Amino acid sequence: MKCMQRIKAYFGWNSHREAGASEAQDDNQAASRLERNLAWMPTFEAPKPLDLPPPACPSLGPSTGELVSRYRAYIAQVETLDAPVANAALRDAGRRLARDLLGKAIDLSSSKAQELSPDIYWLMQSAVLASLFADGAQSEAFVAYRNHVHSYKDAALMTAQVGAFDLYVTSRSPAQPVDESEIQSSSPDGRYCVRVTPWEARHSLWVYSPRIIDTRRGLCIFQFSDACWSADQSTWLTPTTVELKLRKFPGDRMGQGVRVVVDCDGRVARWGSGETVELSDLESALEALLNEA
Repeated sequence: MKCMQRIKAYFGWNSHREAGASEAQDDNQAASRLERNLAWMPTFEAPKPLDLPPPACPSLGPSTGELVSRYRAYIAQVETLDAPVANAALRDAGRRLARDLLGKAIDLSSSKAQELSPDIYWLMQSAVLASLFADGAQSEAFVAYRNHVHSYKDAALMTAQVGAFDLYVTSRSPAQPVDESEIQSSSPDGRYCVRVTPWEARHSLWVYSPRIIDTRRGLCIFQFSDACWSADQSTWLTPTTVELKLRKFPGDRMGQGVRVVVDCDGRVARWGSGETVELSDLESALEALLNEA
């Protein structure tokens, strides 16, 4: 036995084993200290893409609780109705809600602590959907709200959510008839265009019922309710001003017709000696002019 111990001691067997055990213990102690030092640090989780079918809205920060509750209650009332809703009180409530939701989103985006919060997107989407039921998908108010949501469509974490939003809006919008109109002229910068719908009033006598379109916003800013009004020619005087050469079928009371200059930005029109009217009043003013002829 003593001989074996002397042999082991000579070859350093015991010392190597003890040294290895000591090193392993030191490594374990060092790892334990490192774990304790890192334990207080928060665990980082990569942001996940937004994914919630509209019109749902998730629970948001404490400052938005009352707004989210109002939104959910409103959607519960209107979800089964056609957009825009027929009830005037529900339309007014939806408009107020949309303004409040967008206002809160803007407040959060102005805060350094919240400017990257996904709550901003959810508030904006909720504002648009409130406007969808209050104003309708073809309204200027809805389009203005929708532009806020579409500003996120190229953000990697939000692209799919914006796509789901667009599909929902399409599903809640009435089917549009086939557009048989054609572009007669466009403004120099393409912002506005005059579209006409040709139809044959008599043999070889065509009427070109006009519409003026804001192409950036997808809105019709002017259209005659009576399809007998025809725009035989449209000439752009400036990027926002177009002259229409108009007549009304059958055309026996206006001679060569009337030239009307439309200010697309100002939403006004003038003719003759310079009389100016709002676009919303243009057709009735022209009818009065026609009756005087």
